[in-house]
Amino acid sequence: MQVFNSLNSVAGLERGTAVALGNFDGIHLGHRDIFRKLVRRGRELNVKSLVYTFDPHPLKVVAPDRAPLLLNTAEEKVRLIAASNVDILVCAPFTDETASCEAEDFVRDVLVEQLHVRSIVVGYDYAFGRDRKGTGDFLRTQGEQYGFNVDVLNPLGKDGVPYSSSRVRELLTAGCVEKIPSLLGRHYTLSGHVVDGEKRGRTIGFPTANISTQKEQLPASGIYAVIVRLDDIDYQGLVNLGNRPTFGPGEETIEVYLLDFEGDLYGKELRLYFVARLREEKTFADTSSLIAAINQDVADGRRLLSGVKIIQYKDYLADKE
Repeated sequence: MQVFNSLNSVAGLERGTAVALGNFDGIHLGHRDIFRKLVRRGRELNVKSLVYTFDPHPLKVVAPDRAPLLLNTAEEKVRLIAASNVDILVCAPFTDETASCEAEDFVRDVLVEQLHVRSIVVGYDYAFGRDRKGTGDFLRTQGEQYGFNVDVLNPLGKDGVPYSSSRVRELLTAGCVEKIPSLLGRHYTLSGHVVDGEKRGRTIGFPTANISTQKEQLPASGIYAVIVRLDDIDYQGLVNLGNRPTFGPGEETIEVYLLDFEGDLYGKELRLYFVARLREEKTFADTSSLIAAINQDVADGRRLLSGVKIIQYKDYLADKE
């Protein structure tokens, strides 16, 4: 997949494109359905399939106080869209000027004149342009004028609830990571590098690695059973998200304990796949109580992780439609 941060760098589209428009935060199963339809339309028309999105998220510009914590880093977003067999990704900069652009101008100047669009795919709730006038119905009207077709996909969901990034955030905020694969089609994950910590864990027999990550949306504070990928090898592990209240007030940290691992992790990149939440963070009366709780966490973690197969982005869209 070719990736561009500006339309000025995109060339060779004179034959036309099939375009999907959206923010695509999280790349959940509803987004995957959009990409599947996009790729199919591109192949039917013998044109490039192109995803057009913005960076940063529009709300970070027009209403920062309402902007969501993002479910994917920029690198993860690119990787997940590429896994859907899309030809081109354009992550256009979103600015105040972009926010004030009329929907009609965006269709004419960007979609028609620059992308030579022949087909557009959007979700049922997507809108763009000033005052969000660029709805699916608006695009259909524009398509009649400029000669492109429009697919507005109906909501896709489970148990009557549409897949949405907002729902994913709600589950993560509640610590319900075990429910995430049913919305994303994969386990929730984060990656980061191991950095210096206070090294308290090793003094009680559980050496932990402190992770620094660019991930914005983290699960709720607590202890989680995770699979940890290090140098293409998977380990069972536990992660503590929070401020370790037993040791007094502190900064929020991500502390990982790899089961059955010995070695130096400093500077290494780890990827964590969240399987289940074991418990909330607690304040323990003394070190012996904390050690007993961690031993129980280890036992519970081993039980929950036994036989778990991680669903990751490579499995995300296996078919080659």
